[in-house]
Amino acid sequence: MTIMHRLGRPLTRLCLAGALMLIGCAEPTVGDPTIATVELTPQSPTLRAGATVALSARAQDANGNTVPVSPLSWSSSDASVATVSANGVVTATAPGAVRIAVSARGVSATTTVTVTERPVASLLITPAIAAVRVGGTVLIRAQPLDAENLTLAGRRITWSSSDPTVARVDAEGAVTGVAPGAVTIVATCEGRTAQAAVTITLPPIQAVSLTPGLDTLTVGTDRQFLATLRDAAGGVLLGRVVVWSASNVTVAAVTATGNVIALQPGSTTISASSEGRVGTATVVVRARAAGAVSLTPSVSTLTVGSELTLETQITDNDGNVLTNRPVTFASDAPAVASVTAAGIITALAPGNARITATSEGKTGLASVQVVPLPVAALEITPSTASLFVGDVRSFSVVARAANGTALIGRSVAWRSGATSVLTVSATGVVTAVAPGVALVVAESEGISTTSTVTVSVPAVASITLASDNPSIGINTSVQLVASLRDASGAPLSGRTITWRSANENVAFVSSTGLVVGVRSGTAIITATSEGISASVSITVR
Repeated sequence: MTIMHRLGRPLTRLCLAGALMLIGCAEPTVGDPTIATVELTPQSPTLRAGATVALSARAQDANGNTVPVSPLSWSSSDASVATVSANGVVTATAPGAVRIAVSARGVSATTTVTVTERPVASLLITPAIAAVRVGGTVLIRAQPLDAENLTLAGRRITWSSSDPTVARVDAEGAVTGVAPGAVTIVATCEGRTAQAAVTITLPPIQAVSLTPGLDTLTVGTDRQFLATLRDAAGGVLLGRVVVWSASNVTVAAVTATGNVIALQPGSTTISASSEGRVGTATVVVRARAAGAVSLTPSVSTLTVGSELTLETQITDNDGNVLTNRPVTFASDAPAVASVTAAGIITALAPGNARITATSEGKTGLASVQVVPLPVAALEITPSTASLFVGDVRSFSVVARAANGTALIGRSVAWRSGATSVLTVSATGVVTAVAPGVALVVAESEGISTTSTVTVSVPAVASITLASDNPSIGINTSVQLVASLRDASGAPLSGRTITWRSANENVAFVSSTGLVVGVRSGTAIITATSEGISASVSITVR
């Protein structure tokens, strides 16, 4: 660019492109020697951030002679890396590379300045001594310094704890207390370290609370209680020693870990103490509740009049046997089987009954079948008998148990030992059929008894003779009829009758009672049976 001098003379001014900053321009005057080159020293210097270096520029003509020029124009391509003063003093600002340019009467020269970081010479850690409670946090800071104790920014710092189980530290230097003790916190930066001593303490216990605060247990069960320790701010405290105790150890015992075991009905106070603070909970112990009722035998068969004592067992839900529990018994068919308050069953009548045992709302069942007493013996009446043919007589039987008790309503089967002599109906009615001896047999439930019956014909007690015509002629006949009767007047049949004529010269009688006239006269005809006789007079004309 050509700039006109204010006196009308042309003036050439150098303008650097890019990021170069024009510090000053030397305006040549008439008669000034021509500058051929500008020599810049030192070339390519390296500085640490914050350091300075003075650059020197020498203008030369074509013959290498120094051309005095004042002032020179200086510029920096990146002032954030390094700046340059009007006197050519370069000040390093931040790591990087920058071009420094100098110009004299339109002729320029450049050099590259490399800026490096200042090395960390030491670390300043604050606080160097700190204390924090378990669960709390304290921030430790570390500041990198160079050799001149100037603060260095943007440097990466790593942190470590000598015992992370006591205290841990994060990437920002925040130290968190983990457990009581002392640790060394180390900050490291570019090989330099600094240490802080940190003591971790436990916060004091302000309150102890138990969970649950009130509980009900049954004998034989247990429950784990929890003690919560808190500081003044309400924060939960861990890792403290807790001592457990029970006010009534006969009711419940408590272990060193807070497990409460119910021993017998009653109430007790459970206490948890730590560092002078105490929390309590109330425990009520109840008797174990019945879970099931069982009866033995659960199924039984009894005979009428017999007894059976049921064995009752009550258990809880875990199968533990419970004793001294009240039990009530009931029968759903008391007319068949009754049951006492002690569980004694009495069989009363044939049938089925269900016995129920109830305790604390739980029930057990037993089924009972009552059967009749078995027949042990039969008594038949009459035990012996004598009957005449045709007689009918009812026989009876009494069934008896082994103890002699008469049994009612038992089925009896009747039969004859010889049906040709006598027959027996299903109800025990005996009919004499023919002369002889036979047994009447009665059977019931496999037991039998007999009666000996003698069947005979009845004796002839009387004979009555009758004829249609007691008078006959010679060589004529008349049939006599003999009617036999027993002592009761009952007619008899089938008996042997002997006929006799007292005068056979007058009348003859056959074996059947047929009388034949022989000659005139009178004859006595006699019929005899079983020693009994009857006569009739027959006139023959």
